[in-house]
Amino acid sequence: KIKETDRIAALQNELAKFGANLTEPAQGELAWDGKINSSKAEKMPLIQTYHDHRMALAFAPMALAEHSIEIDDPMVVTKSYPAFWEDLKAVGFEIII
Repeated sequence: KIKETDRIAALQNELAKFGANLTEPAQGELAWDGKINSSKAEKMPLIQTYHDHRMALAFAPMALAEHSIEIDDPMVVTKSYPAFWEDLKAVGFEIII
């Protein structure tokens, strides 16, 4: 649960920006009912990385579902995948850093 950040809480907080409500039915488990509350979804969510490279890596593909997302501290990915943003550009993502 705790590495660079409390990833359970971080996922709950950041996915809520897309209108998803995740619960923690048991310690260390996440559950989602499959519903999106579009009235709670942000138009251009600012994703917090919590200084955790895995958060940036995990949320970047959400741009496929949304028109635009913004990732706070995008260079945090250099810890594990220095070419991540260049690789996403190579497959057609528009990346602005």
